[in-house]
Amino acid sequence: MPERLSTSLEYGVESLLDHGVMKFPKAGLLATSESRSWNGIAAELRAHPAGEIPDICAQQTEITFAVHGSAGGSVQRRGNGQLQITPSRTGTIWLCPSGIQEDHIRITENIPEVLHVYLPPSQLDIRSESTSHRPEFGEAFYRAGLEDEFVRQICLRIVAELREETSGGALLMEHLAMALTAHLFDLSDRASRSAPRSPETGALDRRRLRRVCDYIETHWDSELSIADLASVACLSRYHFSRAFTAATGETPGRYIGRRRLEHAAELLRRTDISLTDIAALCCFSSQTAFAKAFRRRFQQTPGAFRRRVRA
Repeated sequence: MPERLSTSLEYGVESLLDHGVMKFPKAGLLATSESRSWNGIAAELRAHPAGEIPDICAQQTEITFAVHGSAGGSVQRRGNGQLQITPSRTGTIWLCPSGIQEDHIRITENIPEVLHVYLPPSQLDIRSESTSHRPEFGEAFYRAGLEDEFVRQICLRIVAELREETSGGALLMEHLAMALTAHLFDLSDRASRSAPRSPETGALDRRRLRRVCDYIETHWDSELSIADLASVACLSRYHFSRAFTAATGETPGRYIGRRRLEHAAELLRRTDISLTDIAALCCFSSQTAFAKAFRRRFQQTPGAFRRRVRA
């Protein structure tokens, strides 16, 4: 198990995962996004033993989700003088905004699987593209036992991506980071204001959509980001993701993942390029991850697909 983790993410964040190393020195690391090239978000899946967790002041927003909780245990934590005691059962959600000083965290029973999602402060810059000021989470957003199905489903999707990498996973995670940030601000707004915020709507027009799709077809074998695609569409990152999904019925990550696998199938049909090289072209971190994603898409392994189409 690694002693030290580091990652390089966009938006000026160099070591989101170092937070987990410092905060959870005794927790077992089950999975990490360290080598996944995710932008604007990082995640870890950990096994937490009962005991105390060191004092720390968060430098990024942390969302914690009990994937597999404990039956009768609880988490006791105190941030900026606010004490919270929450059952650590499966599905429990904790929020900790950046700048909160936690001087007491105690886990009363072992928690087998806990997801930690980290959003850097600069993720707020994306949200500020659609507002007149740079928003921030306040101390009141230090919450435990949050009941929110949207956050829960995003956490479950992140867990699934950590456990089994997909072709468009990096793009999907970037999209989810923005959706999660926007949703958390909506929660914060509703807590402080009675008037709900009107959602933004509108799909990409045909001309912009064609331009973006053409760009994806030209660069499908390169690392793509939401920022790249938004620039092609001449939109902000925040508005682009919504508009693209409205126009295609797929998130940018899912669309790119599908097209990469379709290109992979064409390479298997028409060339002798090795499976390892095709996996790399499709931006997978390993041939195993590529084979799993390909099988989900085509119901057979890349090798079996190549043999069948050439028979």
